[in-house]
Amino acid sequence: MSKLAKLTITRGGSWRLYQHAVLPGWEMLGTVQRGSEIGALARAKATGNLVMMRAGAVSMLNQRKAQAALDAQAG
Repeated sequence: MSKLAKLTITRGGSWRLYQHAVLPGWEMLGTVQRGSEIGALARAKATGNLVMMRAGAVSMLNQRKAQAALDAQAG
């Protein structure tokens, strides 16, 4: 899937469907869909990077798009 696909974020969504536990150093924010991929939305506490997690696999998101989608949800 293209890393430039549209992102749909659900803040507070059911992230546990995709990532069963909170890994050390991560903040779980909700769910994210990128094209046909869907997973847990997480933020790295050390760097602030937004990622998609699925069963422990971490995929980097386009940071500008992910932050814009989060900001749109906030307000």
